[in-house]
Amino acid sequence: MRRYLSAVVAMVALLGSAPAAGAEAPSAAAAAATAALADGSVFTPVAPVRVLDTRQGAGPVGAGRAVTVDLSARVPATATAVVLTVTGTAATTGTYVTAYAHGTPRPVTSNLNLVAGDTRPNLVTVAVGADRRVDLYNNAGTVHLLADLAGYYAPGSGARYTPFTPKVVLDTRLAGYGDILGPGETRVLDLSRHVPASATAVTLNLTGITPSSATYVTAWPSGTARPGVSNLNLPPGSVRANLVTVRLGADRKLNLFNFAGQTDLMAQLSGFYTAGYGATFTPVPPRRVLDTRAGTDGPLVAGQTRPLPRPSELPANPTALLLNLTGIAPTESTYMGVWTRDDRVPGVPSALNLAAGETAANLAAVSLGPVPDLSLYSHRGRTHLVADLAGVFSVPASACTQDCAYGWGPNDRWQLGTAAPNDRGTPARVLELSGVTALANDLLGDTRYALRADGTVWAWGDNHTGELGNGWTGGYSAVPVPVTGLTGVTAIATALDTAYALRSDGTVWAWGSGDSGQLGTGSGQASNVPVRVTGLTGVTAIAAGPGIALALTPDGAVRAWGYDSPERSWVPVRVVGLPAMTTIAGGYVGGYGVDSEGTTWEWHGDAAPSQVPGLTEVTAVATTWYSFYAVRADGTVWAWGDKRNGLLGDGKLCADAVEDCYQEVPAPVPGLSGVDAIAASDGSVFVLRADGTVWGWGANRGHVVADTNDDVLSPRRVYNVSGATAITAAGAVAP
Repeated sequence: MRRYLSAVVAMVALLGSAPAAGAEAPSAAAAAATAALADGSVFTPVAPVRVLDTRQGAGPVGAGRAVTVDLSARVPATATAVVLTVTGTAATTGTYVTAYAHGTPRPVTSNLNLVAGDTRPNLVTVAVGADRRVDLYNNAGTVHLLADLAGYYAPGSGARYTPFTPKVVLDTRLAGYGDILGPGETRVLDLSRHVPASATAVTLNLTGITPSSATYVTAWPSGTARPGVSNLNLPPGSVRANLVTVRLGADRKLNLFNFAGQTDLMAQLSGFYTAGYGATFTPVPPRRVLDTRAGTDGPLVAGQTRPLPRPSELPANPTALLLNLTGIAPTESTYMGVWTRDDRVPGVPSALNLAAGETAANLAAVSLGPVPDLSLYSHRGRTHLVADLAGVFSVPASACTQDCAYGWGPNDRWQLGTAAPNDRGTPARVLELSGVTALANDLLGDTRYALRADGTVWAWGDNHTGELGNGWTGGYSAVPVPVTGLTGVTAIATALDTAYALRSDGTVWAWGSGDSGQLGTGSGQASNVPVRVTGLTGVTAIAAGPGIALALTPDGAVRAWGYDSPERSWVPVRVVGLPAMTTIAGGYVGGYGVDSEGTTWEWHGDAAPSQVPGLTEVTAVATTWYSFYAVRADGTVWAWGDKRNGLLGDGKLCADAVEDCYQEVPAPVPGLSGVDAIAASDGSVFVLRADGTVWGWGANRGHVVADTNDDVLSPRRVYNVSGATAITAAGAVAP
């Protein structure tokens, strides 16, 4: 993503504008407070309202003094933290402001930095004292302070947070987003394509770019009157950002009002709040986790990416952090970013914009990834950076005693559903899921799905084409989210970046990638919510592969769509030349099925279906790459096709250049019996035996054997899993 930083008026550097401190050294009291709130709180957004304005009677806050904001009439007694936009104005000298819970020691951190005469806001998420009060401390000179309440956190009912890699949802400099905002103009920001219908609030980074005159910007829910608050204050010619957490209108829209002159606006969406799933919030006593002035590495330099170790003593299963970033006296105008590295993200999400010589702060909602460290970036010049931890979003480990989902293998796309760092070891229990009846994963195992006994489908992992089906696209979800609008589901299937569900009424629904007709709607557009596959009713089974989707009807007919279907159809068409099928499977190319006589058939594109020789009494089939498998009624597994990577399970290694790397005739996989189910994906094969154990072989990315990439040439028991009732190629259902 290109970044635009126009020249701005130089500002005087603040000396001592952020309190000096070393790297993180949390106290025992801080650790105890974090542990006490391990289960977290949920969010209740409110209509934006001003709760403090020292210009109205109280007078400015003096040097070394604090003003107390009493929120007892605004938030419940159970509130643990509040979200405030704190604005400083008319400062008589350079200063900083610190927010903290009333009745607690003032931390060695800062939230807001000001030069003399400036007006600047910053979003503050801060714990409240036992009396529901917050203190705002001013370091030097006098300053007027304003505070606008956006919502509060408390245990009980409310909304939970789902973070993702920031994405641009508004940029008036670019085509398609509308023109520059004029004086007194309100712009409607429609987020219905970016968040699910259940979302009640969002967090976004709002940047004002080179306004023609001094102005302010207000964000508020559509369908309501504009409140007397502000979220962003802009001097002429400046580039400034402020994080905004704001309630959504019923139509998932926001209003953005510009007070004076003309200004461009950019908004980067960081996450949404909704009831029923996501992460809860744990406020922490503010503590400094980075200060480049105190370290040995010095300031960030132009174009440099520097690791920021994940802060210690976080609750289990963290998904996002709130970090207050303060940039100090850059040598050139610049922007700074903090993010978890994501190779699917073009460019660096900006979190803080700075003029040359300026010291300023902005709160950042940072989505955590599977790798332990965050990345810091500065675009131009040399800039010192301070980061203060304000809170953590995390998912409590809910109890599951029956029909739990487990996953194994790498976690570089949050595939394990645990919000834990990458772990190639023992199986991890997927958080917040119970009553699971079936599992599925896409070809690479990057997105995974669970069907629950209540007929709902849940998904986690990669979402770059909307394959989570939750109403948004991009990034990942570390924990399961519901596939929107699906009930009464009896079966699920997946391909590459596309998923399918069969409902009890016999209809088939699809979501994710659609560029090869995989959605079965006749359109090549992707969909981040389920859409009904055209013309299918009374379907009894579904299956899918990378280039094909299949449906079985009560008369045994097979209908297919996608790249490898007859005529490469983008809507379901019948596969001709097949007897009545009882079982179907999608392959790496084409489809496979078993007829009522237990004979296996294969087909691809417009070629006539053909029988697989030498197989009878087959009950199930599976494929991966160009290797194929059949389970027979006697519980044995037979394999044929490509031998490489040990995929035939016969203990033999086959080099790529050897001509006999392909076996035409099915042969039994040695040492396997009592097999009830089979699954295969991305070069690995797994079977579920009648004793509840899971066995696997083939290409290995930690799927079969931990801490190695070596191929597994013969069936091996997977991680000592026991009591399993269902499997996928990367997980199992077990007590």
